[in-house]
Amino acid sequence: MKNSSRQRPQPLAWLRSRPFSLRSKLIVGNMLITFIAIMAMGYYVYYRTQETNRYLTTQLDQAVRQKAEEKLSTVVNERATQLDTFFSDKDRDLNFIGSTIHNLLSREYLLDSGTYWDAKTSLNRISAGSWDNANTDTASVFVPGNVELTPSLVSELNTVIQTDATIPHLLEVNPEIIAIYFGGTLKETVYYPNIDLANVVPSDFDVTSRPWFTAAAPKEDPSRAVVWSAPYQDAALHGLVITASIPVYDGRGVFRGVAAMDIQLNTITDIVSNITIGSTGYAFLVDTDDRLIAFPAAGYNDFQTTPEALPLGEIVDQQKLPGLSHEFFDLITKSSSGQSGLTTLTIGGVERFVAYRPIGGVGYGLVLIVPSQEMLTESIATRQQIAQETQRTIFISLLLVSLLLIGASVASIGLANALTAPLRGLTETATKVTAGDLEAQADVHTHDEIGTLARTLNTMTSSLRSSIQSLEQRVAERTADLETARLISEKRVQDLETIAEISSVVTTEQKIETLLPLITRLVSQRFDFYHVGIFLLDVTRQYAVLHAANSEGGQRMLARRHKLEVASTSIVGYVANSGQARIALDVGTDAVFFDNPDLPNTRSEMALPLISRGLTIGALDVQSDKPGAFTQMDAQTLGILADQIATAIENARLFEQAQQALNESQALYSNVAQESWRAFAEEESVLGYRQTLAGGNRLSAPIETDEIRDAMNRGSVLVLQPDEKRDGPEIIVPVKLRGQVIGTIRAKSPVRDRPWSQDEISLAQAVADRLSLALENARLIQDSQRQALKEQTISEVTAKIGSSIDMRNVLQTAVEELGRTIPGSEVIIRFDSRNGKDK
Repeated sequence: MKNSSRQRPQPLAWLRSRPFSLRSKLIVGNMLITFIAIMAMGYYVYYRTQETNRYLTTQLDQAVRQKAEEKLSTVVNERATQLDTFFSDKDRDLNFIGSTIHNLLSREYLLDSGTYWDAKTSLNRISAGSWDNANTDTASVFVPGNVELTPSLVSELNTVIQTDATIPHLLEVNPEIIAIYFGGTLKETVYYPNIDLANVVPSDFDVTSRPWFTAAAPKEDPSRAVVWSAPYQDAALHGLVITASIPVYDGRGVFRGVAAMDIQLNTITDIVSNITIGSTGYAFLVDTDDRLIAFPAAGYNDFQTTPEALPLGEIVDQQKLPGLSHEFFDLITKSSSGQSGLTTLTIGGVERFVAYRPIGGVGYGLVLIVPSQEMLTESIATRQQIAQETQRTIFISLLLVSLLLIGASVASIGLANALTAPLRGLTETATKVTAGDLEAQADVHTHDEIGTLARTLNTMTSSLRSSIQSLEQRVAERTADLETARLISEKRVQDLETIAEISSVVTTEQKIETLLPLITRLVSQRFDFYHVGIFLLDVTRQYAVLHAANSEGGQRMLARRHKLEVASTSIVGYVANSGQARIALDVGTDAVFFDNPDLPNTRSEMALPLISRGLTIGALDVQSDKPGAFTQMDAQTLGILADQIATAIENARLFEQAQQALNESQALYSNVAQESWRAFAEEESVLGYRQTLAGGNRLSAPIETDEIRDAMNRGSVLVLQPDEKRDGPEIIVPVKLRGQVIGTIRAKSPVRDRPWSQDEISLAQAVADRLSLALENARLIQDSQRQALKEQTISEVTAKIGSSIDMRNVLQTAVEELGRTIPGSEVIIRFDSRNGKDK
């Protein structure tokens, strides 16, 4: 402890090492402390000033940014509302036109008088074959050449042409509307203004196949709302044009055609191009497919492209604007899909505010872009003013720090003069304590603060000395506890590994007479137990009988069939009765146990119940020659082993029972099958069949040779070589049915010198196996047929007997039927009376 104390860095150690007086050191030290304090305070003031400036600047930036964002949102909302109004007006105008045609068609039978305009007299076929009207009419009327002027078509044209009263006025007050037209389901077209449509379109022009017509048809527009087409460049040089169409139904709800208008988007382009914010801010418009509707010159300059490379009506993608990030194109997709918002993006190395908002009805998206620097000019000016004020504050703070240092120096000199004398002794004591001498005491008897400091130093030294001693003792105790816990944990892990090894071995053994001794031997070897025994309850569950043991004393106990009464004073009897583990640390002094002369060295004993399926079947008894060898943790650990042993014993018992039942079933079936085949052979008188190259015939007498009897007794194939009795090699194959030999196959080779090959022998064995199954199936079928015939005969006889109610007729019928069923037999029915009862 003293060495470690000497190595600690001491405050002002460099002063103590110099040959200065205590007064000089105190003055220098106080001045240094004052300087450090002032510098720390100055740094803190400077740091807090900078933090405050940063906070104020951040708050200012946020406020200015929020104001800029609000301004930007207001502008984009106002312009989006203006565009909404434009498209809403056109939507309302088209709904008015569709409603007007609907009303006219609903009163078609009243309006079709031909007084205003008559299609029959006003339409003529032109050289191309189509129908055309006069160029002086208000509207162009076109009917394809393959369509005849039927009464229904004439009636519809006479009715629709009466829109002359409304549509020309709409075209006049809405110069952005290029044309308004109606296409009927009868393929006629009424077009405003009159452009001599028959000489513009082909003679077979089918209005019902036009995209604007099919888009508003009932199948595509079941809601009967206005449908807006994608923008396109007009062939008549009207620039970018969009078509709006609406379905027209009559008063009966029958679809009669589509009304549409072509709208020039120059007004939209002018509105978007005139949107300005800041010095260089601009806006552009895209449709639902990200096609460019309006894009000002500032946008082309900003994106470093030209109208030729990115014309209006083209899809805005990264291929056409490769210098922009994915976030920009994601933002365009959001704006055209009905989303609105405000964010910042870097375009061309400059941060910009980007606001976007959808245009209702048509699904367009308006995007507004402005450099963020232009929106935050107020914040930049304020930040410069704050920086100037900060520099002025720092200058004044440095002046104040200098004055404070001068005053601190004067105060340090006066304080040093007053404290030098009593502090010398206190300093010496503190130096000893700092060096590690905790026995040092300050010899200062003043009653001022220095005296209080000396007494406090003495008290602190004593407390530190006691704390160090107590800490060393606690560290030693904690180290011992950790070592004990580590040893216990290692032992438990080792015991569990041993249990797993024993379990893996015993679960492979299925014979109980081998299993139990194996368990006792393994447990004794792996756990170093003096004695291990396994007790199993007898059938009456009154005694626990010893079935296996590893020790010499245990073998003597096995020889005399040692058993203990359940619920007796023995530890095994207690465990067998209660089903709970029990530990005796010294069985010689425990009142519930008795001394066992066969195990004289036992000093500790533990018994564990063997429980299978909730029932105690025995006990595992382990004994040690060491006192206090078992703990509750050992009981828990070995309890796992006891459960595994109980499961292994129960499995072995079940295996033996299943094996015994299988053997008995096989023996019984073999006897039944053998008797059945003996009876079958006697009834059928079938001795066998012989097959040669000349043909086959039935055996008239049994063939019994020593070789055949040998093959039947052995139950295996017998191969015979040629000799003086045999002119060729032979094989005798027993025909076995589930282990029982029911016949043989004898095969003789016509070639004397050619032995039987292994394939031929295997083939003969396979034929014999299949023959046995086929014969058994035939026998079973024949038995079933006989049994069925027997049951049928009994049923017929019973039916004939039961059909009569006279006693004489019943007896006569029974005798006749039995005689007919058993030909050549004499049938007599006799009544025998004993004690007045018929038998």
